[in-house]
Formats: sequence, structure tokens, C-alpha cells
Amino acid sequence: MAVNEKRPTLFFDRDGTLNRDTGYIKSPEELVLFPGVVEAIKQCNDLGMPVMVVTNQSGLARGFFTTEDLESIHQHLKDQLCNGGAWIDDIFVCPHHPDDGCECRKPNPGMIEQAAARYSIDLEKSYVVGDKYIDVELAARSGLKGVLVKTGPSSEEAHCMIQANQLSVVFIADGLKDAVDWILQDIQS
Repeated sequence: MAVNEKRPTLFFDRDGTLNRDTGYIKSPEELVLFPGVVEAIKQCNDLGMPVMVVTNQSGLARGFFTTEDLESIHQHLKDQLCNGGAWIDDIFVCPHHPDDGCECRKPNPGMIEQAAARYSIDLEKSYVVGDKYIDVELAARSGLKGVLVKTGPSSEEAHCMIQANQLSVVFIADGLKDAVDWILQDIQS
């Protein structure tokens, strides 16, 4: 593949998708990955597929944790992945309060646009994987394929919205490993 050739990319939500969503995660110790996450991300890495995280972190604007705390949390995430031979290519964060009206807070497409400006991404062949309706809506607003994982506390709400035809997804997965297995087959078809 040529260096500047656009590539399909996987965009993962963080809380509820990669790790348990316990509310505002304020320290590295609170970030606990779901079983199979490291292996799923390594599977993408082994195939040369870029992996990005897109995460709303309004806890910064609310004063629940600092930028330094968030950096420590993300370093802990990277360390856990590295211990299993996996990595994330980049992490995009919306630090704003929901009332700020920014363009980067999911479901707005700002973080996807930032990634596309920084990397050579084939948006039409890329995916957003998340546990909330905002993740699926982000995919639709950005022209990506949406995959819902049923691992977060908001998954059932999103699943109901999909069943009521209020949201569209290409796949509903039990967890990240299931989602990645399906995506890798879909890309090859």
C-alpha cells in the first residue's frame, strides 16, 4: 500500500466499549479493559488497520479530573495494550461540557474530521464502534459505518433506538472481539 493511500480505519469509543463504564473515570486504576479487547485490537494492528479512539471527556470541563489525570489514564490504556502486543494509533478527546456547543463532542463529527486531517483515512470504508447511540449517530454524520457493542450501560437504549428505526447500524455485536471479527470479514467482502 502506498504511503499516502487512504486506508480504512477503526474508531473506537472508550468507556463502555474498550473498558467498563463506571461513570467518570478519574484515575488509571479505574480503567478496566473488557476481556478480549487487547486481542481484538492486536488483530487489527497485525492486519495494518489503523485504530483510533474517539472519546467525550466532559469530566475535564466539569473539573472532575485534570488534563494530567486524563493523560495518565490514557497512558495506562496504552500500557495495557502494549503488554499484549497491541497499540492505538491515536486518541481524540472532546474535553468540552455538553452545553458548550462544540463541533468535536460526539455525535458531532469534529474528532473524525481531526483524524481525517491528520491521517490518510478512507472514510467510506471506516467504522465507528461504540456502546451508545451517540457513537452510532457519529458514524452516520461522518459517513462511516456504525457498529454497536452491547457492553455499556447505555447499550440497551441504543439497541431500542435501532429497533425503532431511529438509528442505523451495520452490525450489533456482543463485545469488541465480536465486532472486530465481523468488521474484518466485512472489509474483505
